[in-house]
Amino acid sequence: MNKRFLNALLFGAVVLSTGAFTSCNNDDVDDLKSRVSVIEVAIDDIKTQLGNALMTGASITKVDEKDGTYTLTLSDGQKIVIKPGGGNISMVVTDTEAIITIEGEKYVLPLGSLVNSLIYSPETIDGIVEIGNAGVTVNFLARPALKNLDGAQFTIAESHVLTRAADGEQFKVNGEAKLEGDFIKVPIKALGEAEGGKTYAVSLQMNLKGTIIGSNYFNVKVSDDFSSVAEDLGGVTIKADYAPKDLADGFKEMTVNGLDLLKEFNFKDLFSELPEGAEFVVAGNNKQPGGKAQEKRELLSKSLASDGKWKFSERPGTSFNDNVDRPGFLVNVVVDDVVKAKIYVVIIDELANVDFTANGLIGNFEAEWGGRETAMGMGVQTLNFPKAITNYESEIPIIHGSSKENFFEKWANYSISFEGESLIFHNGTTLEMGDIAKKYAEGCRGIYWFYRGFAVYVPEALATVEDGDKKVYIAENGKKYGGGDGYDYDGWLGQYNDYINNPIGFYQTVIDWGFGDLTMDEKNGDFHFPESYTGYGLRIALGAGYEYAYGVKPLHGTGTDQLGMLFINRRVAPEGATMPAPKP
Repeated sequence: MNKRFLNALLFGAVVLSTGAFTSCNNDDVDDLKSRVSVIEVAIDDIKTQLGNALMTGASITKVDEKDGTYTLTLSDGQKIVIKPGGGNISMVVTDTEAIITIEGEKYVLPLGSLVNSLIYSPETIDGIVEIGNAGVTVNFLARPALKNLDGAQFTIAESHVLTRAADGEQFKVNGEAKLEGDFIKVPIKALGEAEGGKTYAVSLQMNLKGTIIGSNYFNVKVSDDFSSVAEDLGGVTIKADYAPKDLADGFKEMTVNGLDLLKEFNFKDLFSELPEGAEFVVAGNNKQPGGKAQEKRELLSKSLASDGKWKFSERPGTSFNDNVDRPGFLVNVVVDDVVKAKIYVVIIDELANVDFTANGLIGNFEAEWGGRETAMGMGVQTLNFPKAITNYESEIPIIHGSSKENFFEKWANYSISFEGESLIFHNGTTLEMGDIAKKYAEGCRGIYWFYRGFAVYVPEALATVEDGDKKVYIAENGKKYGGGDGYDYDGWLGQYNDYINNPIGFYQTVIDWGFGDLTMDEKNGDFHFPESYTGYGLRIALGAGYEYAYGVKPLHGTGTDQLGMLFINRRVAPEGATMPAPKP
């Protein structure tokens, strides 16, 4: 949403009255010229400051206003002050940029990050960084330039031998980065994965107060005499509570309950023995089991701090157990860059094998709202699906086929349990989560409602033209449609997890039809009709799902992929109803 911070004629206004304007003396003219000259200088200064900001790539990090004066703080530390009395200036701030217009000239500055780029600055002719056992310091330029490194954290984003791909485990940031002039000096160190005599392409990553900036690649040549002890396993004991196992090649396994990993805790608490100075590192991609552990390695790395503090940085969407040969993800215990333990962390997802469709529902419903008696009115209104299919006798007068027998009565008794406790159940109006389901869904959507499919139909009431032995509706393009027939606008979203992967995809299809946004509120199942709704017929296929930390589950009947379909105004239509323009 745009917010207009400033829209004022700061020049002031000279208003001529309807009476006669006669003259002014020379002193008045000189004084006016002097004041106008000062104003022009102030405007020129602001233009110069904005021009410099654009040239250096600065962004606006803060906007302050007091008594009509606006102060713009830039990412390079500079401030631009706009005071009343300066000229014709306006400013509009969007979610991504500020558009400042001065006397018709626009200046567009981005919002947000203090730094837009991080550039390696070579110190040798060939640009190669030579590194040995002692490490090396590498220079980087930040744009815009930084005044200090407060809140900045540096890591190696990725590294690979120039002849093969790898995973960034050959190097680490070794100590505190320093700011000297415009240069950021970052010490890096070669680790045991690095090979003497090889040249690597390396990229640095800076986390500046939550904003991630990656550098360009630079070449690092490891000295021929480089040596390092990569592993010295021992001194690490996993607590019995976490089912420790010793595996081949020095690896270990531990098992952690999925709910426990959704809390903030410290990995150190999972061990009865750790060596002094132990740190935790999520192993690189080429060490992780194939599948989700590799795909989501960055998420895992952000979730586990070197001191053991753990908190999922975002919803994982998996328990990392998709690789049946080696479930879990790999964490190393490291002391002074030497690996002391290699541990696969296996997550127990208690809901993984729960069948959420085993609820007594058979098939799905097919019903008509209003039937032949009542039409859905035109314009803005809301229909709540859970309420409608719960109170079907009053909300949906016509039921097709055996829907009532197979679906509606069982819908009111929908219940999924786990170890004697309710996970999802019908509360008399809609679906509700039990305590365990709520815990697993913390930070997730939990129960959600979505379009399974959507189509436009011609109400029988609009099929008024005689066509042989039946009546039809004739569209603007001359095409004939029988009453209750589809109107060519038809779309199927897919399965419940397709909605997860592309939650706005089907909405966009509806919007592209060009006659108003027909939207579903995923939280409560409200179906919203827009002002542009003109009473035409609809078929809405409804789906529901349960999203929790480690996956998604369908909430429908056995042997189907939706809760059912509700027809609206397929037979009757409100007075004055019209069809949309036919599909091109």
